[in-house]
Amino acid sequence: MIKEFIETPRLEKWVGRTFSFLSPNTWTTVSLVIAVLAFALVISGRIFVGVSLFIFSTLCDLIDGKVARFSNRSSTLGAFWDGTVDRFVDSLLIACFFFLPLERDPMLIGLLLFLLLFTTLLPPFIVAYANHRGAVPDPTEKVIWRIAYRVEYLVPYIAAISVYPINPAFSYYLLWFNLIMMGTTVLQSIYMVFIKAKNYS
Repeated sequence: MIKEFIETPRLEKWVGRTFSFLSPNTWTTVSLVIAVLAFALVISGRIFVGVSLFIFSTLCDLIDGKVARFSNRSSTLGAFWDGTVDRFVDSLLIACFFFLPLERDPMLIGLLLFLLLFTTLLPPFIVAYANHRGAVPDPTEKVIWRIAYRVEYLVPYIAAISVYPINPAFSYYLLWFNLIMMGTTVLQSIYMVFIKAKNYS
């Protein structure tokens, strides 16, 4: 939902022109490399530097699509690579919490992080698989509307890592907030596929 408010044509054109000195796929790859470094910094205790790099990685991910559209270099391979890298970065963000002791029952934390990983990665898969199987042709991911796209869950994850050194309990509650939001998004995505599929018999 947030994405719809920040993608204005004028801003897209400016970003595309300004950052077109690298190819879209290069920006996507840079996003992944920075996220790996961010993960390494967070788990080594340099949390604020790591968070800054996760934010920078997210910005690179925003840049790649705008450069692709501005320079007419959009491609199906680029879309594949972008989506694949997004899932890697999402997984790295969640993996950080395995190294940040939240002072709760380890079994509960393990289950929470597993469910977060599952519910965070599943909605894009649902849309892609519905498109791949022809149930709901949706190559631009606009037909199957979702409560949470990427920005909606990245902000709480990054916030949870950021506040951890100050207030681990609040960090823990942010994770539960994301689980509720992403679990709802999973159910909503499946429901939307069944509803929209009726239009593509």
